[in-house]
Amino acid sequence: GQHGHHRAVTQTTLAAFDEAARADSFDDLGLPVWQVNALYLPAWGGGGGSYDDEVPPPDATHEILTGDYDPVLGGTYAQVGEWSRACHATQGMGRPVDEEERPVPLHQLRTASGTPVHSNLTEGVPETLAALAAHCNADADGSSDAGPQAATDAQQAAADALAAFPDSKAVMGALCRLQSALLTLDAHIVPAHKHRVQLKMRQVAMAASEAAALQLHFEISPTVPEIGSTAEARLSWHVADTANAPRLSATLQGSGQLDCGAFSDTGDAGRRRAMTAPLTISAPPIDAMAGWHGIMADPASLHAEVCLHLGDSQFVLPLCPDTIFSTKPRQTGHIAPARTLLRLGEDTGFDMQLLPDATVPAAEDAKLSLPDGWQFEAAPAASSTGMSGRVTLASDARAGHYRIHATLADEPVYTAQELAYAHIRRQTRFSRAAADIALVDTAGLDGLTIGWIDGGVDEAHHWAGQLGAQIVQLDDSDLQSGSFDGLDVLVAGVFAGGTRPVNQSMRYIRPWIEAGGHFVSQYHRPVDNWDRATSSPLPLQPGTPSIRWRVTDASAPVQMLQPDHPLFAGPNPITDKDFGGWIKERGLYFASEWDQAYVPLLAMSDSGEKPLEGSLLAAEIGAGSHVHCALNLFYQMDHMVVGAFRLFANLLTPFNGK
Repeated sequence: GQHGHHRAVTQTTLAAFDEAARADSFDDLGLPVWQVNALYLPAWGGGGGSYDDEVPPPDATHEILTGDYDPVLGGTYAQVGEWSRACHATQGMGRPVDEEERPVPLHQLRTASGTPVHSNLTEGVPETLAALAAHCNADADGSSDAGPQAATDAQQAAADALAAFPDSKAVMGALCRLQSALLTLDAHIVPAHKHRVQLKMRQVAMAASEAAALQLHFEISPTVPEIGSTAEARLSWHVADTANAPRLSATLQGSGQLDCGAFSDTGDAGRRRAMTAPLTISAPPIDAMAGWHGIMADPASLHAEVCLHLGDSQFVLPLCPDTIFSTKPRQTGHIAPARTLLRLGEDTGFDMQLLPDATVPAAEDAKLSLPDGWQFEAAPAASSTGMSGRVTLASDARAGHYRIHATLADEPVYTAQELAYAHIRRQTRFSRAAADIALVDTAGLDGLTIGWIDGGVDEAHHWAGQLGAQIVQLDDSDLQSGSFDGLDVLVAGVFAGGTRPVNQSMRYIRPWIEAGGHFVSQYHRPVDNWDRATSSPLPLQPGTPSIRWRVTDASAPVQMLQPDHPLFAGPNPITDKDFGGWIKERGLYFASEWDQAYVPLLAMSDSGEKPLEGSLLAAEIGAGSHVHCALNLFYQMDHMVVGAFRLFANLLTPFNGK
């Protein structure tokens, strides 16, 4: 069992094994043929709380070990892998493992030769520099010694560099010999293995930088330069031995929007030397995620080609800026509010502001891209503070999702987003500033007082307030004491049970329902402290693994099992149309079992799968009612899906009691 994108990668990998080796596949890309030696699948199950396996894992044909503790890495490969997984912080991934060497079972699916490889997984693939000696071309005079000898010399120099650590002078001497041997090997190696030599040269340059204690820094000032402006690139390095300071040279490389000048020395004489180069920035904007940069591929974004000169040796290293590079559009700001819900026939307009990030000269006219027939009337305000006013809808406006953009001085306005986490470099991204409007033909929730148990995951309470309800955010003491006086409706938000004392409060919630209250629970996972008996007023269980109890196709047909049920009858009459235009998915963690008092209201499934009936359940309990909704209505509403608002209003409207 895997996430969909993991499954796609697996299927693509199987196809690529054949396609990459065919000269006539994707020949328009001009890529050379690439023959993979062998193809392996994991020989262990992928099941867990979210996924299971449709078929058992394949038999293990091979086994590899994750390695002993590495003092340089600070752990085993298994531990390093878990550190990486832990960076998926919102997914709760990563687990502690000890330093034991662990076996990993693999299944050999295919080999290029068609003959099974019984022992060494890398059979037919050179594992060392010395092994490249068997893959060299002869010299022009017919001799065949230079390439193989260079491979042997490179292997010895690499071993000498490792043995010399941490003697930096001895390490550097070995690296210079290694670089010289690699240059010779690169001139003789067959094309199929040339990338191995070139990658090794890049790794040697990194090692030389470390051995010389260069401590390279590459900064752009300003960090995010504006289109039409100039910026300065500053490359600096540490000099460990001022009497024998290494010489550095560098060139700037960038995309077509950048005019890269030449580096010049700043003349600094201290321990940190520097050189600077000018940059001129042109349109269109460069996105922070325009190109992946790392040792395995040439950087696709702005970088410096740094050359370290040591005697007769030159080490070339591509270096990306310390902060991920992007460029800033000329006009930035935001439109407020970013999202608005309007009721068709009730609301005729709404207030809106365009808030630039910088002072706007009076000559720079601000304009909104409004739907046909909509009007904007600006309020008197200083031009330097942006623009505010009221948008009036067209008299014949129809229900739907509308988006409004803005321009200043005929330039589109963009909104900045800062991304900064402990495990990545800071970056700034820009997207078109927009205001999204959902114009919905829906009844309101006026007159209802709703107590909300917020799980911190969704903003459905905001939309309930926009529909006219009075929202009371309940704290833990309210739940633990059953302080529900004056409430018409009680809602447990998405995942609320994982962080709030919902289970402890159920002894109060159940009597409150029986006395005429209406309780709505949004979707929960089993890991959210869900207890079949105490997380719901009547026994109910979210399905696990979730892949078996979800509908991923957002356009999957929906069958109303009880079309005359009060939840579908009013206050909004629900039809198939209300399930149109959904995005991402229908929902997940559908209920897998429930008390007989619950009535399943909908059936749906992904193509070719058995219909699921646990997405929406309703029960009359005493004088009140409970609705459990595993549909991701909160996500649909955040993305202005009009039908979701109509169904949401019905779910929050009591149908058996108050």
